[in-house]
Amino acid sequence: MPLFPTRHLPALCTVLSLTVFGCSPSQDTIVERPDMVIDVMSFNIRYDNPADGQDAWPLRTDWVAHLIDSSGADVVGLQEALYHQLLDIVMVASRFEWVGVGRDDGAMSGEFSPVLYDRERFELLDVDTRWLSETPDSVGSVGWDAALPRIATIVTLRQRSDGRTLRVLNTHFDHRGELARANSATLVKQWMSDSDIAMGDFNFQPDEAPWDSVTAGGLVDVALMMEKGEEGTFRSFDPEAGISNRIDYVFLNPAHQAQKVDILATIRNGRFPSDHLPVLASIRLKSDTK
Repeated sequence: MPLFPTRHLPALCTVLSLTVFGCSPSQDTIVERPDMVIDVMSFNIRYDNPADGQDAWPLRTDWVAHLIDSSGADVVGLQEALYHQLLDIVMVASRFEWVGVGRDDGAMSGEFSPVLYDRERFELLDVDTRWLSETPDSVGSVGWDAALPRIATIVTLRQRSDGRTLRVLNTHFDHRGELARANSATLVKQWMSDSDIAMGDFNFQPDEAPWDSVTAGGLVDVALMMEKGEEGTFRSFDPEAGISNRIDYVFLNPAHQAQKVDILATIRNGRFPSDHLPVLASIRLKSDTK
């Protein structure tokens, strides 16, 4: 049975597929081990706000959970997830374990930026939460001109098949503070010095200074490796709203290679599953990652 049973398929499903420039496998890599490729997803699921009306969380819980599960992602970074929303998701997407804390108290209060991972493929070695502020180890700290506490969740996973390790960062930058975004970008660049993948809702666009800061150290915005033009990820729930900003990203250590990126623009009853579209990236790991 498919992970996404037929009865759950939306009436209209459009996937905006973006294919990699120059990433056709060479003759000696046409056949490669499945454990050399990992699929990662970044998805701002929109916090459970009762004022969302027809887009309120209880009306889209199963849809969001099945979308995550059926995507085939091995590692998922969520943003704006509240504790009970995480429980709702893993009730359906039961192949995942999740790690993370609430940004308000370092426990269960406030939004999480959790990392979900397929327990059959990976085991957890380490998890660390840092606040995007002048004092990253200070629980609940608000950085610079940010409106709210913001966090990054950093996990180290070990692949069960061959023991290789993977270090993944998931984050959600502030939506108001320009200085906060600029300094958060500097922090992420520093923290990525020993990491493989950074993903999240960064709340900046590619023509803004924080994007330059993140990529200046060599990190690759995988969407720029694609054959087609960029597509917006912040779209509102309404596909006809005319909103289309690219603020959700997967950044990659250049030692690895992006093979494909999809923006999953699934529509049901004329609505998107969240006010952000999930970004799904297929990544070929460098052979000596240990």
